[in-house]
Amino acid sequence: MFEETLSGLIRGIRANKKNEQRYIAERLQEIRKEVKSNDPDVKATAVSKLTYLQMLGYDMSWASFHVVEVMSSAKFNHKRSGYLAATQSFSQETDVLMLTTNLLKKDLASSNHLEVGVALNGLSLIVTPDLARDLCQDLVAMLNHSRPYVRKKVVLALYKVFLKYPEGLRLSFPKLKERLEDPDPSVVSAVVNVICELARKNPKNYLSLAPQLFKLLTNSSNNWMLIKIIKLFGALTPLEPRLAKKLLSPITNLIQTTQAMSLLYECVHTVITGGMLSMATNSDSLAAMCVNKLKTFLEDPDQNLKYIGLLALGKIVPTHPKLVAEHRDIILQCIDDADISIRLPALDLVVGMVNKKNLPDIVKRLMAHLLPSPADDSPPSLLEPAYRADIINRIVFVCSQNSYNNIANFEWYVAVLVDLTFIAGTKVGDLLSNQIMDVGVRVKSVRQYCVKAMQRILFDATILENCTLPDSNCEVLYAAAWIAGEYCSYLDNPLQIIECLLRPGVTKLPHNVQAVYVHNVLKIYSFWANSLLYNWDRDSKEDLIRATTLVKDNIPMFCSCTDLEVQERAYNVREIFTVIYKDITTLDTNGAPQDDKIFASTLKPPKIVTELPPLFFSYELNPVAPKAQKKVPLPDGLDLDTWIHEPIPDPQCSDNERGEEPEESYGHGYGQKIGGSGDLVFSSGNGTTFGRRRKSLRRQKYGSDESDEVNEVRRKERRERIKNDPYYIGGDSGSSKKPKVSRYSHHSPEEIDVDSIKIVHLTMDDFDTKSRKHKSTNKSRKSKKTNPGESTPPSPSTGPVIYTDVGEMPENATLSDDEKDTIPSQSSSVWIKKQDKGILDVDFSGISNVDLSTPLAEDEIFPQPTVYLSPEEVRRREEERVNRLKMEERRLMHARATERVSKEKREGSKKNKSIKKKQDVGEISLTDENTGKAKKVSKNKEEGGIKVSKKKMEKTAKEVKKKGKKIPTLVLKSHKKKASTNNAEMLKIPSKLLAHSDGIEITYTLRLASSIEPKSEPPLLIAVFNMRRTEATGELDPSISQIVYKFDPSSDIQFESTLIRLEGDLIRGEDKEAIVEFRVLGIVGTGLNVSGRLNYEKQSLADEQDLQKTTAEIPFTFPIPISVFMLKVPSISPKQFKSLVSKSADFPFSSATTGTLNIHSTSSPESVEQLFQSTIHQLSLFYTGTHIVEQVSGAATIYGKTVQGYQVAGMVKLNMREQIVKDSDQYTSHKVQSFSETIDQPLTRSIASISVEFKCTDQAFLDGLVTEVEEFFQTL
Repeated sequence: MFEETLSGLIRGIRANKKNEQRYIAERLQEIRKEVKSNDPDVKATAVSKLTYLQMLGYDMSWASFHVVEVMSSAKFNHKRSGYLAATQSFSQETDVLMLTTNLLKKDLASSNHLEVGVALNGLSLIVTPDLARDLCQDLVAMLNHSRPYVRKKVVLALYKVFLKYPEGLRLSFPKLKERLEDPDPSVVSAVVNVICELARKNPKNYLSLAPQLFKLLTNSSNNWMLIKIIKLFGALTPLEPRLAKKLLSPITNLIQTTQAMSLLYECVHTVITGGMLSMATNSDSLAAMCVNKLKTFLEDPDQNLKYIGLLALGKIVPTHPKLVAEHRDIILQCIDDADISIRLPALDLVVGMVNKKNLPDIVKRLMAHLLPSPADDSPPSLLEPAYRADIINRIVFVCSQNSYNNIANFEWYVAVLVDLTFIAGTKVGDLLSNQIMDVGVRVKSVRQYCVKAMQRILFDATILENCTLPDSNCEVLYAAAWIAGEYCSYLDNPLQIIECLLRPGVTKLPHNVQAVYVHNVLKIYSFWANSLLYNWDRDSKEDLIRATTLVKDNIPMFCSCTDLEVQERAYNVREIFTVIYKDITTLDTNGAPQDDKIFASTLKPPKIVTELPPLFFSYELNPVAPKAQKKVPLPDGLDLDTWIHEPIPDPQCSDNERGEEPEESYGHGYGQKIGGSGDLVFSSGNGTTFGRRRKSLRRQKYGSDESDEVNEVRRKERRERIKNDPYYIGGDSGSSKKPKVSRYSHHSPEEIDVDSIKIVHLTMDDFDTKSRKHKSTNKSRKSKKTNPGESTPPSPSTGPVIYTDVGEMPENATLSDDEKDTIPSQSSSVWIKKQDKGILDVDFSGISNVDLSTPLAEDEIFPQPTVYLSPEEVRRREEERVNRLKMEERRLMHARATERVSKEKREGSKKNKSIKKKQDVGEISLTDENTGKAKKVSKNKEEGGIKVSKKKMEKTAKEVKKKGKKIPTLVLKSHKKKASTNNAEMLKIPSKLLAHSDGIEITYTLRLASSIEPKSEPPLLIAVFNMRRTEATGELDPSISQIVYKFDPSSDIQFESTLIRLEGDLIRGEDKEAIVEFRVLGIVGTGLNVSGRLNYEKQSLADEQDLQKTTAEIPFTFPIPISVFMLKVPSISPKQFKSLVSKSADFPFSSATTGTLNIHSTSSPESVEQLFQSTIHQLSLFYTGTHIVEQVSGAATIYGKTVQGYQVAGMVKLNMREQIVKDSDQYTSHKVQSFSETIDQPLTRSIASISVEFKCTDQAFLDGLVTEVEEFFQTL
């Protein structure tokens, strides 16, 4: 079928446009079958089709293993398809990448250079840290390959390897450095390319390559390699200034001679970024040559060349703006380019070359972009709000930089700002408003013109009508109203401005604009009313009444504003004008002479009108320096750190009022900053402030001499105050209930000793270290020379007086050098846009930290590669493991069957034996050999024995003989219990203490649910908990009810039920039992624990009427011993034990431990043996769960089997040795008289130890068993 090939799949997709998804889904089902085929051609074709579908967005991660299989194909076409699929679909998290290590090693060692190239290309795209570590040594060895094609690809692949395995860069750098002298130029070019990329983050590592790179620069004719070398030298030149002089000649030669525009740009760029313009002696001529060369880029019709030319000119502007300004015309032509990518760098360039002469022309050219001619076909981007806002921001920036140093006519600038208000077409009102106010305050000579311009804005009805539109600049009305009110002396008709500020529709303006309107209505009115006093007559009074009525009637419309600031101002102004109106009308009703002269002489204007102007116009508003407050001199004799009067403690005041100033209390704020000094205030939320000012010496002095009695009195008063505080939520003193305690504290708020809390001073001064260092360095630099870029205010003769950034200062106060440096200087400001990180940027965090300056040490070698198995080897080993498990299972089944048959034979032979006499005889029965039935003859239970009459026995025998039957055999059945197969059955499992708290004792026992035969499922354990009251807490014992056991499940423990509830109350002397079942899912060994908690409710009578209920909880945890998993298996004989242990394959794991017996120095061997036997019984019954197979003097063997089927065999030995007592106080001198000599002999003592050697079929179980035995030995 045609779908079997890739071309057929593509044709089918094109032919099924309407049902493309369905068609591809059907083909994917076919591909899933094809990739599992044993035919390599079919599988390779299926992978190729999957690769194509992956490019269309379909997932092929499910076929990763099949891709690896195609990569390992012997055919080159298949291999190439596999590597292509891997590069398209594999990621860093693909799990089958570990299987490609040996495959890549094999392909890299191939004799076919094409296969090597495909493998290198695939490795560079799928490399992971593990692959890079394992293959780096192989790639370095291939740098000496005979074919340049392979060497070139190896060098390029090493770059990707270094990014994943940075340590390999240092180990392989010497070999990589040698390739710079490779006879093939393509290999050298590849090495230069890799080194250039590696040096992007840490070029210092590659300074040692400068001689070789310089040789290549002067001898090579490969433009692309020269570009990389020059780019690399551009990064190395700032680190080694001597390189600039060395490189100046060859780079200048390249700039003058090369015809390649790319190489020319890179040379110019290196001259600029490498600092050669400042280091060269003839820097101006070099810069002029670079600018002239870049001019050809701007004149070229290719937009790409024009773009990079503008970028290069933008880097020359900060150092040589005059040279760039010479080409102003061609740069301004770029501003009108239809391509916005050309316009934006051209705008950046224009901003950088602005000066006093060309500022008006440039601003006019920029404003033309906001008003495109209808005849021209303007690009759509000119109408975009973002572009228009960018143009306006640039206009404001070039005009305001360096404290308006480039502006010669401020009236022109105000007119520009007003025009921008009407033609902006985007929302920039805040920017324009701030500029208008700044210019109006700083430049006195422009205030009159500014006021007139603001009248134009206030009278314009379109701004007010369009204030609700998104692109409205109604915020400019804020500056207009503020300028008109602050400098109202320049107003032509103040009443018209008042009417304009109070006209209908102003309530639609923003709230901050309305607040300024209300405030400046009062200011303009007070100025205008005060001007009437100089010519007070009846007409003036009528005008005053008319204006007062106008304001009084229109100001209430602001009272309904939702903003509190506007409301407060409006209500205040309304009340003021109500008083003024009442005062004026009162004078009019009292009657006044008709003659104006008599009126003016007898009646005076209202007094309130004369008192308003001093509130607004007493002082001129000027800018204030940021450091002016610190420069205010202190009066003589004033010490701000000492008390004028020592404070008297006031017990009625609150904590935040005592010893602190009122302004230091900041309410309920948590972590609020106060005073601007970095101090913090912390509040508890109830109004009590725990924080204090950082430098308050008064607070430290106050309270330092207080005694404990004073503090105790204060605490009592505080508790009384809190008790009656309605804002404090606490316990009632009259109630018997305990006060509520915060969940974050163990004490009630009443018990907190506030006076004993240490006050921690938290400051932000430590975070200002960088600024202080910057100040100190600038101060030393300032003392030597001044900044050439710093501008000075122009003299009054050259232009209008402008207030600089310094502002007003106190008398005889000046800024120090370090304070001047803190003022932001705009002299070096350049319009620079923040550039985001590109999607193609590489992470160099690893290789940037590699040090290549020191030679390699002897111990610095490549690590041994990790060997990964091929898929075939993994499959083969898994099959072998499964076969071994099956054989082991068959052998065990055969051994169990053989043991069962031998056991049945032994039991059958015992039935045919004759009567055996035993010490303890219980009863006699006659067994008829013909019928096989037993008949009781007699029975006597005196002292466990029997008494049978001899005559009666003979008589019975004769009767049986006469009947022709055989004499029945006597069978003795003992009434004494037969010895159990496991001694643990004779003992009751001891209970262990789990918890003892609150008069409650909890014990538990732990056992297996089924202890007869091994189970294939996880073992089931049963825990029995017993709860008992051990003591009473008072005359009326509290009742305990609502008892609930809660267990915490884990990954190793699974409970049948995690919640067990007990019915009824627990009273003293009564036990409550709870049973819980759980399974052990994890590996049986050390560290298995069961945890939970016991919850119950406790009810007690505090008195005869009040019943208190409290909920309590007792957490518990108990370990699961290894011995609990042992089964009660039948005893085995010593012969069987020897046969089991002799087979080492059955017990592959072994371990041993030793413990010491505590014996007396005078103990006899018999007592030691008796102690040893009792210790063995404890060890086997309670700590290992085994049974004793054979016991002799000084040794014993034990055996057991677990519920999982593990077998445990052990040998216990008693070891005795003599030790000489060396301590002086235990040393005794014994004099042994032999003939005439006296010999002193030291005292010796015997030490008994027990050694246990275990063998087991499971290592984890054996380790846990040995741990429990060692714990048992510690108790001896």
